Amino acid sequence: MQSVQERALLLEALSDKVLHQLPATVWKGLFLGEERDSIRFEQRHLTLVHADLSAAPSRADGLASFHQALQVLNGRHNGRLDPYQDGAALVTFENPGAAVRMAIELQRVADTMPLRIGVVSGVCTLAYFRVQGRLWCTPLGSQPERAAAVAASASVGGIVISPETYGPNEGRVRLHADADAPDFEDSELDLSTLALHSEATAVDIVC
Repeated sequence: MQSVQERALLLEALSDKVLHQLPATVWKGLFLGEERDSIRFEQRHLTLVHADLSAAPSRADGLASFHQALQVLNGRHNGRLDPYQDGAALVTFENPGAAVRMAIELQRVADTMPLRIGVVSGVCTLAYFRVQGRLWCTPLGSQPERAAAVAASASVGGIVISPETYGPNEGRVRLHADADAPDFEDSELDLSTLALHSEATAVDIVC
C-alpha cells in the first residue's frame, strides 16, 4: 500500500510529465478539475522501447513520415505511445516479445535516418488517468530514463536490448496497484493523439 508521501511524489511526477508533454488544458482538467479523481497508479513488470532520433536533420517531412510509421507499428504491436518529444519516442509494452519485434521493424522503416533504439524490462510505475472521457496511461520513475540511456549506448542503426528482456514473461504480473486501478488493455494506444486533439491554451497556475 502506498504511503501518503509516496502517492504525493507520484502525483508530482505525473503532473510534471503532463505539463511538459501535453497541452496546458489537459493539465488543468487533470489536476485542477474533477478528472483528478480518475488518477490511479500501479507497479508491474513492463518493457519500454526508447527510439532516439535526436541526431536526425530537422527535416519536417522526414520526421513526420517516421512518426506516422511509429504510430502504425505501435498499433500493430499493442504498445502505449507517449508523445513524441525532443527527437525521441517512448513506447510501453506488457509483452517483451512484442516490444522487440516493434523495435526491429521500426529500425527497418527508419531506413537512412540515424535512429538508435534501446529496449529495457523491469518493474515500472504506470499512471492511469481519464481525459475527455477516455483512459490513458504513461510510465513514471527510473525505467523511462534507463531506456533512454540504453538507446544512447546503441550505434546509429542499431538496437540495444537489456538482458532481462529475454527472461520469463512477467508482463501481466501486478506487484502493486490501487484497489480500483484499470487494466492496461483498456487504455488508449497513443497518448500523442491527446496532445494533438486538445486545444493548447495558456493556463494560470497559482502556487
